[in-house]
Amino acid sequence: MSYLLHGSACHTAMGYLGLIPRAGNLYIGGLYALHQQHLLQALPITHVLSVVDYEPNLSKLTHLKGVKKMHVWVQDDPDEDLLKWFEKTGGFIKKALEGSGGVFVHCAMGKSRSAAVVVAWLVERYGVSWEEGLKQVEEGRPVCDPNPGFKEQLAVWERIVKEKDEGKRKEMYKEWENARFRGSAWEWEKRTEEKKEKARL
Repeated sequence: MSYLLHGSACHTAMGYLGLIPRAGNLYIGGLYALHQQHLLQALPITHVLSVVDYEPNLSKLTHLKGVKKMHVWVQDDPDEDLLKWFEKTGGFIKKALEGSGGVFVHCAMGKSRSAAVVVAWLVERYGVSWEEGLKQVEEGRPVCDPNPGFKEQLAVWERIVKEKDEGKRKEMYKEWENARFRGSAWEWEKRTEEKKEKARL
């Protein structure tokens, strides 16, 4: 279910919240939605998780007074390490939902960073694959599409979640960090296309 704020095509991608199905009061969207007082006050949102590389200045929004906030300072870049945040962001979401509250996860457009964080939570909470988690997120917000680097990190996170030994979990992260691909956005896209081509052969 999506909550449209207006009919302006130029702002539609940023201007609504999506409710993630079968996940409680978990919402996802863009920064623009935070400024829609009438919308946020109509929903059971008690927590806001910001995944952006700038200060969202939520303290200046009077309608968010009393709402608990978490800010993860990260760029929407495939080289960015979002994986290291998944445990903390998941804990924030868990606390909100278990306390009968609601949480709104946002980035700038509500497409890549926020989607990756929500998918990571679904993988941890429900034991789904990251691909299944992404499909679930897309049900609530079809524009969601984490960048290729974040998708690879979600695949690593899925393996980490399945490992119960804390020491081994840390080792898996370190192995990924030491060996992970680094490159420009276009190099990531080229690499992704090459992988798809190999899979078709």
